[in-house]
Amino acid sequence: MAEYDIQTYLLDRANVHDTVTRLCLNLDLRSNEGLVNDVYASQVVIDYTSMFGGKPLETTSEEWATSLKPSMNRFDGQQHIVTGLLIKLPQPAKGVARPDKCSVVANVTGHLVRKAARGGPIMHNGGRYVLDLVRLPELEQKGVNPWRISKQVTVLSWEDGSSDVMAAVASIGN
Repeated sequence: MAEYDIQTYLLDRANVHDTVTRLCLNLDLRSNEGLVNDVYASQVVIDYTSMFGGKPLETTSEEWATSLKPSMNRFDGQQHIVTGLLIKLPQPAKGVARPDKCSVVANVTGHLVRKAARGGPIMHNGGRYVLDLVRLPELEQKGVNPWRISKQVTVLSWEDGSSDVMAAVASIGN
């Protein structure tokens, strides 16, 4: 067992942080390629039940990214901001092995614009991401960030603005 040293721990934290940041950036850029290649594991669980009801979706990263495209294209603008990431990794210590999994809880806000929406063009909402990530050794061997999201739970805490803006994405996860 290779021990989990400080340098590897810090690199893991930075890579996990980057993966979560890339989630929001690639959503806003409407980048299917970025979501598939830099954010999600090949198999992923997506849970938007706190926003839209239904049940969590078990799918592939490619199917998920493809399913987002029509909804995201209905917005005239969007910005997701993730902050306050609490990354749960073991502290490096004698006898501690490098983890293959970790979890993250983070604050997230979404600002969505759809000019044609009844009741106004803007919806703001906020809450948390509860994420599970996995480390993929095959990516690490290629010299790239090996951490990918395997489960994404979006927990809505508040919303303000025109609910008609969100009608564009009401089918997510259903």
